[in-house]
Amino acid sequence: MKVNSPLANMEIGIGEIRRRGSHLILRSEAGSSMDAEISVSASEVLRTIGRVLATPSGLVFVLGLPVFWLREKFGAGPDAAAAATTRRSDINKPW
Repeated sequence: MKVNSPLANMEIGIGEIRRRGSHLILRSEAGSSMDAEISVSASEVLRTIGRVLATPSGLVFVLGLPVFWLREKFGAGPDAAAAATTRRSDINKPW
C-alpha cells in the first residue's frame, strides 16, 4: 500500500497479521520502506468495512477485485503503465 502524507511518501507492504487482545496488529513486510506496526480496533475494522461497502466506488472495487488483481498481476490496463514508471521510494534515500 502507498502512504502519502506531508511527512513522507512511502510504500508499506503488510507482512504479518496477528491479534492482540481485541486489536488486529498489522506489521510491515521486510522490504517496506519503513518498519511499522499498525494496531486496529474491532470497531475501526467494522467502520472501515461499512464505509467501503456503503460507497458506490468501494462496492465496485470489492466486486471487481478479481479483475483488478488479474490486471495488476499480469500487467494489463492503464495502471500497469503507471506502476512500471513508478519506482519504490525509500524514506532514508530521498534523492
